[in-house]
Amino acid sequence: MRDRAWAISRFIGPRGRRMAGPARTSRSGGGSAEHTAPFPNMPFLRTPVTWVAFTAAAAMFLLVGAPATSAGAAPTTPGRLTVAALGDSYSSGEGTPPFDLAIASCRRSAGAWPRLLATLDPPVTTVLHAACGGATTRNLTSSQRDNPPQLDQLRGLATAPDVVTITIGGNDAGFSRVVLSCVAWKCFWSGDDKRKRKYLQDELPGILVTTYKEVRKAAPNARILVVGYPDIFPRSQRDNTCRWLDSGERRQLVSLNNTLNRTIRKAAREAGVEFVSTNRSLRDHEMCTDDSWVNPVGLFGAGRDLSAHPTQAGQEAIARTVHEAIVDDRR
Repeated sequence: MRDRAWAISRFIGPRGRRMAGPARTSRSGGGSAEHTAPFPNMPFLRTPVTWVAFTAAAAMFLLVGAPATSAGAAPTTPGRLTVAALGDSYSSGEGTPPFDLAIASCRRSAGAWPRLLATLDPPVTTVLHAACGGATTRNLTSSQRDNPPQLDQLRGLATAPDVVTITIGGNDAGFSRVVLSCVAWKCFWSGDDKRKRKYLQDELPGILVTTYKEVRKAAPNARILVVGYPDIFPRSQRDNTCRWLDSGERRQLVSLNNTLNRTIRKAAREAGVEFVSTNRSLRDHEMCTDDSWVNPVGLFGAGRDLSAHPTQAGQEAIARTVHEAIVDDRR
């Protein structure tokens, strides 16, 4: 059973719609000013004109703020909704290099859908982009390589966001290894399909409920939007252009992704948070189709990290879906 798609009729598709340009690397403000007399050891500050100029320059620094943090924090605009994006590679933008250099291992991209929310109408400002490629539910409360726990980053915001989004669970289930094995040999072997389903149905639900409740506790006044995973494999074998993917394996992969999304939806409901379906965001542009918005599977080098992640067109499509949920379903 497929999840209901969010209506996006007001938005033009990624090939023809107007966008305000790529999300900009943002900056976070802060600091406090002390009222002191001109510095006695600096004669050039003793004249009134020079002191006024110095004071104005200092004030401008405080208003503009410090350079962007590694998590992609952005300045806010009065009256604009703010978002903190948590989760894994499906929120970090792993399929759309180049990536932020501050914490390169997280593979956060300026082209990731959380940052593209600022290019839509009305703009939504992402004040924290803490999602990290390879993250599991554990990395919400524990560090991941050089990346601090994501919930610590959320709590550390000077102003709480209006909305918190999260994609999580796919790495707990080991989906990336399944996809890589499809190309290297075969998708499922030695009963692996049954083991994955058993984990999704028996173990992951409780883990997700606990995780979502921890997110809500970290941002008690924010809307918590659990974003599901898009369908990345073609619905029909006649649309499949990949020789390594036979009809049976394609059906298994589609079914397994549907099971994961049902598990996520049910856990979100139990935890008292919202679920946003993206399973139709890439419809007719899945991997192995003629006009794919998903990176092909690579076994080596940079291609391996990009494997099965949305391209820029795919990120734009997901951004529109989530934006619709944030804006049109705002409470």
